[in-house]
Amino acid sequence: MAGPTATPPPPAPGAPVHPGPSVRGDRLLVRGDQLAARVDAWLRHALSVEVNPLLQTGTMAIALLVLAVASGIVILIWYSPSVTGAYPSLAGLGGRSLGGFIHSLHRYSSDACLLYVMLHASRMLFARKITESRWLAWVTGTGMLGLLWFIGWTGYWLVWDERAQLVATASIRVADALHVFAGTMARLFLSDRTVPSLLFFIVFFLHILLPLGIAGGLAVHLARLSRPRITPARRLAVWVLGAVGVAALLYPATSARPAHLLTQPESFPMDWWFLWPLQLAQRLGGPATLALFAVTGLLIAAMPWWMRRRRPKPAFQASVDVGRCHACTLCVQDCPFDAITMVARTDGKKFPSQALVDPARCVGCGICVGACDADSIELPWINTRDESREVEAAIEAARAGGEHPLLALVCAETSGGDWNHFNTAQWRALLPDFHVWPVPCVGWAQPKLLERVLARGAVGMLVISCGEGELRCREGGKFFQQRIDGTRQPALRSARANPESFFHLVHDTSDPERTRRRAAEFARTLRRPALLASSRVCAVTLGLALCVVFVGLITTVADAPFRNPAPAAPEFVLSVKAWGEWLDAPALDAKAQAARPIHMRSATAGQRTRATVMVRLAVEGVVTEHRLPPLGLEHDGASIAVLRQTLSPGSHEVEAAIFTAAGATAPKFTWRGRLVFSPRRASVLSFDPATGFIVEQ
Repeated sequence: MAGPTATPPPPAPGAPVHPGPSVRGDRLLVRGDQLAARVDAWLRHALSVEVNPLLQTGTMAIALLVLAVASGIVILIWYSPSVTGAYPSLAGLGGRSLGGFIHSLHRYSSDACLLYVMLHASRMLFARKITESRWLAWVTGTGMLGLLWFIGWTGYWLVWDERAQLVATASIRVADALHVFAGTMARLFLSDRTVPSLLFFIVFFLHILLPLGIAGGLAVHLARLSRPRITPARRLAVWVLGAVGVAALLYPATSARPAHLLTQPESFPMDWWFLWPLQLAQRLGGPATLALFAVTGLLIAAMPWWMRRRRPKPAFQASVDVGRCHACTLCVQDCPFDAITMVARTDGKKFPSQALVDPARCVGCGICVGACDADSIELPWINTRDESREVEAAIEAARAGGEHPLLALVCAETSGGDWNHFNTAQWRALLPDFHVWPVPCVGWAQPKLLERVLARGAVGMLVISCGEGELRCREGGKFFQQRIDGTRQPALRSARANPESFFHLVHDTSDPERTRRRAAEFARTLRRPALLASSRVCAVTLGLALCVVFVGLITTVADAPFRNPAPAAPEFVLSVKAWGEWLDAPALDAKAQAARPIHMRSATAGQRTRATVMVRLAVEGVVTEHRLPPLGLEHDGASIAVLRQTLSPGSHEVEAAIFTAAGATAPKFTWRGRLVFSPRRASVLSFDPATGFIVEQ
């Protein structure tokens, strides 16, 4: 049994530590990480890593994005990108026709892509993979998530049904809040007659062009990884993409009723994956929605900085002892984050180069330490030579006490925490036959350390690594096994240590008893037992069940009920575009005129401005007046406004008068008539000097 000296004491106050606790809310995030690890382990009972849908969230998001882009390109065979042709070109497709299937595939693959992106972001957050050198991946990932949502948002605009109607009007309210365009864009979406075809085509152009931005963002997102995985395992891709195809066949995507801008939609099925902001936009309006989105987006993107604790940053990055480096380049090959490069020699030794660690990229995983037989790379918070001496001393002491000691090297990430959350007492209770020794990653363990431990009298070594999911150190377990097998350098020398004396076990956080049993069996037999294969029938059954859950989640959220929170009362809308009369202004001198660009020089002697237009609106004798200043930097443009007034249902007498001259007592343009108002409908009175007054109901 392992005695008190079998486990190293916790770090002393002020000693260098692993960077994990530098994140605010660390305990809560660790709990989330542990829960995710338990789910991974539970699925691993029946599913291999290759088909576990929660262990390849990033690569599956890319695969689903590719499917969405490909199906979007194909659907252009049927789609007509115009205000008049968009709705009939999609609504006319049969649900189970080829065009209908491609349309459904495009929608559900987009929804599933967004789901996997959110799962991936959640896993990264719980694992605290957002601070220090990982900030670039988090910021670019946040940007790509926002871009993905915006692409889906514009995609629903292009259908031009009732959902698109609310998407368009909400977008225009936000654009008006930004004051990007002169006047108000809302007047273009008051009726079907005024919707500009050019703007519709611009939205279509953005929808097909913006995925290129995701491709560029993905390149930056993965820039700090040495061997990034872009594609998922083939079997998992077949299962998930097949499930999306089954959803497209069994539950075809449909359009809502056609858009009619004079009518306020009451309820319809809505894709909550992309269109949930409609609830906010309909309640808060454009400026408040814009402010909420801007603040929330900035807070999420800035998490690597505001979640970091305000205290001296611990030094956790690997450092190189140049005098020991003999330019083998193994550390460069093994670093998962491309943080090590070979540079020109600085100490005059005969070797052509030396290793250099980029602290902005290094995460302190220690895999490079395991790759360096010369001990030239170290982590400041765990010294390899000191740890080796302590382990060897513990083994020798156990031998002197009459034991046949067994050593267990346990990855500190096994329980979803990190080095500073490693529960030594719990692991000693779980592995009573072993001397437990935590390591930052099993890839940190050098083969020569393992050889020395066996040479000092250990009869076997158990190496426990974390699961195969979203690993903090990415490839440590794989590299360790390859070094034991002799397929990766530095390799274990079989003449000095029998590979059968080692047992590499992946810890199952949902079934610690399994780890106890396997460890006890190894302690009894001192040989590697064959892995217990999961029942193929059980794996297929669980895979089908997960596909059913996946399809049900996607289709349910993509077609959930939506009730428009906008008031049902009738609305009278007056849209005005009028030109005020010219006002006299002091003459410009020749020097001021010549200083202007040619295209801005006035044809008159003075810099003239226009009068403010006044609109007098009377409904059933109740008069309101509205002053509309001229637009333009020099107040020489048109006066534009959209005036809204809520009325009761029924017939109302309406009179509108427009005054274009300063101090005028008589209006230049007038309209009078009786309009009938109905619930959830708008009556629009538009005025433009070119067309005069136009009534639409």
